[in-house]
Amino acid sequence: MMRMNQSRSAVLALLALLGGWIALNSLVAALPSSARLDLTEGSLYTLSPGVRSLLSSLDEPVRIEFYFSEDAAKEIPQIRNHALRVQEFLDELARASNGKVITATVDPRPFSEAEDAAKAAGIVPITVDAAGRQAMLGLVVIGPTDRREGIPYLNPSDEAFLEYDLARAIVSVSRATHAKVAVVTSLPMDARFDPQSQRMAEPWQVLAQLRSLFDVEVVAPSAEKLPEKFDALIVAHPKGVSEPLQKSIDAYAVGGGRLLLFLDPYCESDASAAGPGGFGAGGSMSDLGKLPESWGIMWNPGSVVADRKHAQRVRARTDSGLATTEFPAWLLMDKATIAQGDPAFGTLGSLVMLSAGTLATTDGSGLTMTPLVTTSTDSMLVDGSKLGPFADPAAMLREFKASGQAYTIAARFTGQVKSAFDAPGAPGASASIIVVADADLLRNETWIQEERLGSLRLGWRTFADNGALMLNSVEQLCGSTALLSLRGRGESHRPFTVVADIQRAAEDRFRAREQELQTRITAVQQRINEVQTQKTPDQMLILTPEQQTQLEAAQKEIAEARKELRQVQYSLREEVEALGHRLMLANVVGWPIVVAIVAIGLGMRRRVFSTRSLPRPPAERVAS
Repeated sequence: MMRMNQSRSAVLALLALLGGWIALNSLVAALPSSARLDLTEGSLYTLSPGVRSLLSSLDEPVRIEFYFSEDAAKEIPQIRNHALRVQEFLDELARASNGKVITATVDPRPFSEAEDAAKAAGIVPITVDAAGRQAMLGLVVIGPTDRREGIPYLNPSDEAFLEYDLARAIVSVSRATHAKVAVVTSLPMDARFDPQSQRMAEPWQVLAQLRSLFDVEVVAPSAEKLPEKFDALIVAHPKGVSEPLQKSIDAYAVGGGRLLLFLDPYCESDASAAGPGGFGAGGSMSDLGKLPESWGIMWNPGSVVADRKHAQRVRARTDSGLATTEFPAWLLMDKATIAQGDPAFGTLGSLVMLSAGTLATTDGSGLTMTPLVTTSTDSMLVDGSKLGPFADPAAMLREFKASGQAYTIAARFTGQVKSAFDAPGAPGASASIIVVADADLLRNETWIQEERLGSLRLGWRTFADNGALMLNSVEQLCGSTALLSLRGRGESHRPFTVVADIQRAAEDRFRAREQELQTRITAVQQRINEVQTQKTPDQMLILTPEQQTQLEAAQKEIAEARKELRQVQYSLREEVEALGHRLMLANVVGWPIVVAIVAIGLGMRRRVFSTRSLPRPPAERVAS
């Protein structure tokens, strides 16, 4: 009887728990949409203070049109889930803007007016299946003066920068005119007369792309001062900068300026450093006087960082002639070396840098340094005199001794700047300075290649993100203070890292055996070829008994190896699928059973304790 009561109590407790859960969900669903509690890691669904400040500063409404092909993407969870994430974020923007941000979601169905509008807005369709079906996932931000800023494709892999991209677009369309950028450089970046070809040379692509997005004014190093009004300053490989211009740059930085500096310890793109015909020293050091050190930025002119892990492979002369070898002073930086949390740099995939330097803060600096690009610990510093046209990559490799230190070659510096000329600073002014210790990365040959068909120009093909580094940095510096305060956010996608590690270990184990079998098959095939070559010209179609035996044994060995190879490949798929099945059963069946057992156990325990706490009835007297 007691056990029956305990079981009934446990069932009633479970029903009460289920009813409470349903009631809680109903209550939450009935709450107004403004009542929110964000418990996600990194507060994914909460706007940053900088974006809230940006929204409150809007004078006129901004409209965001979100284009998403719902039907085409319904069977693709990654795109569908990312679209839901974008929609939720747009709703949060609209709620926090007090009517200053108006959002609209449009489904661009095939052959509809919405599809035509999406294409006109620059939204790029992507192919989602083998049948060629296409979907759209992009948006357009429209300002009060009908200025438009589009994101052609909202890549799910860039979810961490969704907030920044939208804030940047809102700032862009809210401006009445293009932002103005001043450029000080000694490099031949602009259009000029080339004495060798006897014709005008085109401007470098970084400058051409910069002009397509901003109002650019190039300032000669010999100028007396900077322009009157501009939003950001670029200084690329400064040399021979006049003292009045140095004072003007110093005053701008002290007053809370926004600068992008390319300081090169050995600039191989400086044509003025080369001799007749383009040969000679072939490199020069940037020189901005005492400004960097006075501001609190330390860099080492003449010292170049060499990184064995990220060395480019080049054709160079060696003791045995021309050969392909690593050149540790020419770097190919991958995504792992780039700060993923920075909006301007986090989307970059690769950078090509030639003879880059190192960065740090000076003692007593009022600046805070945030590394943006960092070498591996398999690095060392070399003298710039070892570079140039007569550099010996093979000798550099022989003499290479890693310091075990990772060097910063691009960084963001923020804070109070100390003047080099006692320039008065605005109270509380905080400068924002991005420094890249290389200027060669701006040259066309390091990141972009023109494609031609005879005399017909087909356009440019980019193979590195050097140009994006320039544009992203300038766009961020020209934006509002809100953009400078934003960083990459977390992602709603949470991969099973433990599962991925298990799967990777299984793949390594099976593929090691797969490689052994492939090597074995190749060796046996080579033996067969050797048997074939042992025949004389008059016996090309005749095999000796010994050769026949060797050939049959080899063919049998190949057949067995290939059979085992197929089994290995099948076992890999089988183990991965079995792992998925076990996880599904654990989540769908196992955990509910565990929760039910725990609940029943707690109910029975409570029942036992309550029974023990009841007063016992007095013992009956027995008649004598």
